[in-house]
Amino acid sequence: MAADNVVDGKSKLAKHFLFLFWYAHGLGVTLIQDPRFAYGKVQKLEFDVNMTCGGCEAKVRESLQKIGVQNMVIDVDKQSVVVETEIPFTKVQEAIRSTGKVAVLKGYGPSAAQGVAAAVSEIFGQSGIMGVVRFTQGTDGACIVDGVIDGLKQGQTHRLRIHELGDLSNGCQSTGDVYDPHPIASDGKRPRRYGSLGEIDVDNNGRSVFRRTNDIVKVWDIIGRSLVVCSESSNESHTGDKDCSRLACGIIARASGVAQNPKRICACDGVSVWDEQNPPNLKKNDS
Repeated sequence: MAADNVVDGKSKLAKHFLFLFWYAHGLGVTLIQDPRFAYGKVQKLEFDVNMTCGGCEAKVRESLQKIGVQNMVIDVDKQSVVVETEIPFTKVQEAIRSTGKVAVLKGYGPSAAQGVAAAVSEIFGQSGIMGVVRFTQGTDGACIVDGVIDGLKQGQTHRLRIHELGDLSNGCQSTGDVYDPHPIASDGKRPRRYGSLGEIDVDNNGRSVFRRTNDIVKVWDIIGRSLVVCSESSNESHTGDKDCSRLACGIIARASGVAQNPKRICACDGVSVWDEQNPPNLKKNDS
């Protein structure tokens, strides 16, 4: 049993190096003090971008290179931008939008992988809290958790957790306990719970941008469950809601991988991806 608690020194050192590297480059990575977390997994991101000319392509390419993206395929005719990067998706999207173009993330997944699971959760909650968190299952068995959440209060401790139920009939209160299919060890000690994704940092604007790798979570196990943001919770507590206030939540749903979502017009309302920020029902209500 003692051997189970031994952490390989080289592995631990490598993870600390990765953290320091990304922190120095200002990529919004949050340190999680658990040796089972790692950073720096490359993934593909596919965007629809309303480009119409070679000048558009040049501007997008230059903007992406400024934030450190080197591997990209830009197709003006297909209005498509595919990048391979370790940078959080929201920062890549913001870089494209800074050129004045609309950028819609339509697919994501591990680099050079096919048929790998992906999931997404749109989070909503009290006081205008909202965000998007994406899960990608890597070919090495690790899960990339990449997200952005707005409306949080700086100075509070916020944690991200997968809950066992996808029931939002009573808001976040009906999502059940933290998802944890693993039994307590025979010695009575419990490791970090399966659904405890750790603490997230919040900037001065109430935004949290994070990207991390978790070697416990499997995408196919969490689809249909819920993702919950809690404040003032503790990873040392395994009693469920102790010291945890549920602020926002959303159901975890299957998502499209790269090249798996060719449509640009929603069949339900006829809105194109370029107009998705102003759907017909909102325009009608504003008139």
